[in-house]
Amino acid sequence: MKLLLVRHAIAEDAETFLTAGGSDARRPLSEIGRKKMRKGANRLRSQIGQIDVLACSPLLRARETAEIIARAYGDIPVVERPELDYSYPPEAVIAWLAQCPAATVVAVGHEPQLGFLSGLLLADVARSLIVFRKGGMALLEFSGRPVAGGGVLSWALTPGQLRSLKQD
Repeated sequence: MKLLLVRHAIAEDAETFLTAGGSDARRPLSEIGRKKMRKGANRLRSQIGQIDVLACSPLLRARETAEIIARAYGDIPVVERPELDYSYPPEAVIAWLAQCPAATVVAVGHEPQLGFLSGLLLADVARSLIVFRKGGMALLEFSGRPVAGGGVLSWALTPGQLRSLKQD
């Protein structure tokens, strides 16, 4: 299995949004976040040709990020997974992935969960080994189903590195 971990794109400022009466779960992407993610998603196609499962956290900013990726891949379906909410432990994500029959899975979520998940999958330690900037991605590969310590890091890209890739 190939697992692409994606941190959501740049969202509206949390303090400003919450002060205005919004909730963290409903905080949307900013316009610049949408623009940068559209370019990054289009460049992603040069690295990953096909996505079998595109999943995201139920939080709006992750859903919007996943929808941008879905459009870049011809409007593939997006599945919300509660395990990708940052309040869940990384072990919950691994349990979901173990039941996922797909060859290539994209999981859009949040820090610090993605960092802890990467550490658990790569080194069997729930400690952040990869720091995911907003819109950053990392591709992990497994010989079978994802298990703690069973992953191999293929690549990790900052959002700027992703956007600088040549487009197909």
